[in-house]
Amino acid sequence: MGFIFGIILKILFGVWLFMWLRLVYIAGAIQKAGNTAPIFFGGAFITLFIIVVSRNIKMYYGVRKFGKKLRKNPTNRTVKAYIKFIKKMATPNSPSIWGNLRETYRQVSERDDIDYNLKLQLFEALQVKGTRGVYYPKKSTYISKEEQDVKIRRAGKKGEEDVLHALEWLDRDRFKVFNDIRLPYNGRSQQFDTVIVGDKAVFNIEIKNFIGDLTIDEEGNWYRTIGDRKTGTENVNFQIIRHHKVLDSVLEGKFPIVDLIVWANVESIIEGAQYSPTKVIKVDQLLDFIESYDNGPDLSREERNLAINSIERNKI
Repeated sequence: MGFIFGIILKILFGVWLFMWLRLVYIAGAIQKAGNTAPIFFGGAFITLFIIVVSRNIKMYYGVRKFGKKLRKNPTNRTVKAYIKFIKKMATPNSPSIWGNLRETYRQVSERDDIDYNLKLQLFEALQVKGTRGVYYPKKSTYISKEEQDVKIRRAGKKGEEDVLHALEWLDRDRFKVFNDIRLPYNGRSQQFDTVIVGDKAVFNIEIKNFIGDLTIDEEGNWYRTIGDRKTGTENVNFQIIRHHKVLDSVLEGKFPIVDLIVWANVESIIEGAQYSPTKVIKVDQLLDFIESYDNGPDLSREERNLAINSIERNKI
């Protein structure tokens, strides 16, 4: 509606401008260089009045239309466009426009998925236009997908380093550690974070080092909480099952395999670990768990060497 109204105003203004200039021309021709000032300045005043009114009407409909669009689909992109619009528009002088600006800003400022810098830019643009009743946006705990991806990659690398550091203290006479290896299965291969051949079992270890806290519900679903945001995440047990089958195939089913998920972020809080079919422990518990594991009979040195040789021989 605002767009159509704007076109109508432009057409009417064009008609008026043509008629006014035509009137000035006719008056000048009739009076032969007589005094056309009243017609000229009177028309100029009316023209200025029309321009001011049309700008206010255009701004009124523009604020309503843009604000409605932004509130319906608030994204970083639409907020950027809205800020541009605010900066270009004239200073409003209408309670309804002020109210629309304030409500739009309120809804944008409360969203966690809008960049804080954009909220701040919008706040400053509204301040310049004299908008009352808007306040500095609060910092958000939201982390964008790009930031999460970077942090996850860094955390994953650091998690592997922390696990390697912990395993350096294992008794090398009792344990053989394989890190970051690939083993074949049915013409394909699987990558393992860590495999440890010990004097009681072979340990199949999957390392996870995500930011945030971990919750596992009674159905075995995994969730991560980052700040105030809780999202579903990959259930690692499926990967553990695949790796177990591959490792058992390489070892020809001759050795007990203990599956283990190591959560390398020691600052995380883990809830519901008892609902995971695979044991979940933190990295600071790893050394004690492996060295104190005492289920089943001991594996002789010959058996351990056989397991080690099988893994060495099949490594890709």
